[in-house]
Amino acid sequence: MSINRPATKVAVFLALVISLVFTTSIAVAQEASSLPTRTAVISDTNLPGDTLTITMEQVPAQEAGKQLEGWLISDDGSTLLNVGILSIESGNISHTYTSNSGENLIAGYNKFVVTVEPSGIPDAESSGVYAYSHRIPLDVITHVRHLLVEWPSGSETGVIADLQSSLSTAIGHISEAMASTTLEDVTSNANSAKNAIDSVLTNSASLNHAAFAAAEAPSDTTVSENAANVANTQNNINEWAAAASTQIDFATTKTTAQSAKIQLTSALGYLESALSGVDANADGTIAAAANEGGANQAYTATQAMATYSLSEGELTAAGGGLGLGLPSTGD
Repeated sequence: MSINRPATKVAVFLALVISLVFTTSIAVAQEASSLPTRTAVISDTNLPGDTLTITMEQVPAQEAGKQLEGWLISDDGSTLLNVGILSIESGNISHTYTSNSGENLIAGYNKFVVTVEPSGIPDAESSGVYAYSHRIPLDVITHVRHLLVEWPSGSETGVIADLQSSLSTAIGHISEAMASTTLEDVTSNANSAKNAIDSVLTNSASLNHAAFAAAEAPSDTTVSENAANVANTQNNINEWAAAASTQIDFATTKTTAQSAKIQLTSALGYLESALSGVDANADGTIAAAANEGGANQAYTATQAMATYSLSEGELTAAGGGLGLGLPSTGD
């Protein structure tokens, strides 16, 4: 006699589904790990955001009389910045461009393309023949610019520069307090530091622009992962700034300059961590991670959000908020 066992059938079915998903996940992960690196990353050399580093693997050699050149393209497509000839060596490209004028390359560009050009000196105009390209959606780059270039509108600095400045101000006041000889001066400088911490927390709240950027490109792992790193540093900064404020409150209740300074030593440590981060796991690096990253690490993580991850061929079609592409010859 046959006995029907629905629970057993369901368990077998789920096991098959889980096995299929697991196998597929491994295959996807293996495929992703085998993809060649093809990125253009913005960093600082002399001034903020003045350098673009192009790293590309498995690049086919060009036919005789042809060369690859890199271009940054403005939001509206009207300005093209030639970053040089991209020489291929053993199938790889390693090229660094640094702006002679110190231009912040995040401020005015949201596209990077590699085009095929006639051999010779770098061209003033593009052929429009695409080899590789990437576009950062305008809704993403706008929030990145708020963090790195300009916020609020019309200001000369972004959120993170203001955050770094307010932390430096607070640290400066604590240092002055530590150098003071009278209780009155120690207390006065300590209170000034506490006021600066209010600005720290205000600026830290605006780090949410990283999350806003990630929400505009939910499938872009480069944006989302680095936005999460910024969020890590934001939590760290808030905790350390609050702890420093508490230590200042304790210090201002002391009856001697020396006892107040002892209390302020901890406050200074918290503020320095909020600015520069701390190597909590003693691995020799300070990551934009929980309990480690500070404002400086938030800066580099935000720059990484504006990484160009190059794909073969032309730019994706411009949709809402994506900006315009490189105009073809004759357009």
